[in-house]
Amino acid sequence: MPKELSKTFEVRWDDADLNGHLRNTRYLEYAATARLAFLIGEGWAPRKLLKAGFAAVSLGEEVRYLREVFPLEVVTATSRVIGLSADAARWRFEHTFSRESGEEAAVVRTLGAWIDVGARRIAPPPAELRTVMEEARAADCEVIASRH
Repeated sequence: MPKELSKTFEVRWDDADLNGHLRNTRYLEYAATARLAFLIGEGWAPRKLLKAGFAAVSLGEEVRYLREVFPLEVVTATSRVIGLSADAARWRFEHTFSRESGEEAAVVRTLGAWIDVGARRIAPPPAELRTVMEEARAADCEVIASRH
């Protein structure tokens, strides 16, 4: 069964832009925090990743804004793996942000990869981490082309 993670954030006053709603860069930061929470929940804290000689890198992000979110509101980011290369070196996460009412506020899609820190190149992750990523595939997960 695919794994899905939900992480909740309370929007602070310094998360708001000049229009008084959640600023665009904060959505990206919340998404990164949600991905990290997913990895930690699967036993892959940053120290373990670095000890294995790997780190996650972002290759691109796409955001669709659907509803405004204001300070003191609570948003929940539901994260799922919607793309994975055959060797699990490249991945795509989708983070759907919902307001307390259940209304979707935004969707962030992040294309990323595992990088071998020593070689400074995209590389397949260790077998244990690869298994975590493969088990987390959403039902509609696409195969991403490998280019490393």
